[in-house]
Amino acid sequence: MHAVLVMFVISVLAFAIQDNLGDPVQQMVGQSVPESERAEIRERLGLNDPFLVQYARFAKNAVQGDFGYSYFYREPALEVIARHLPATLELVFAATLIIVIFLSP
Repeated sequence: MHAVLVMFVISVLAFAIQDNLGDPVQQMVGQSVPESERAEIRERLGLNDPFLVQYARFAKNAVQGDFGYSYFYREPALEVIARHLPATLELVFAATLIIVIFLSP
């Protein structure tokens, strides 16, 4: 039960941080696109919705395995996660090994 609570808190914090990093529409289309077109894209993507509505949509989709679209990589987020998973697991294994070697009594 604690793990579920921790995962929930981390997901809310990560979502809140991501929400304040900048305008994803500007990253997608650049500065040369008129503001009216950017506003239309924001509306279509649901970026004008309140934080709780956006988070609920994200959580519902994430539970179903849909982690959305990476604006940075311009591809599905799950593909980005899968591509970086080997390096992540390598870091986890190395950190675990260091902890076991140096912190074991």
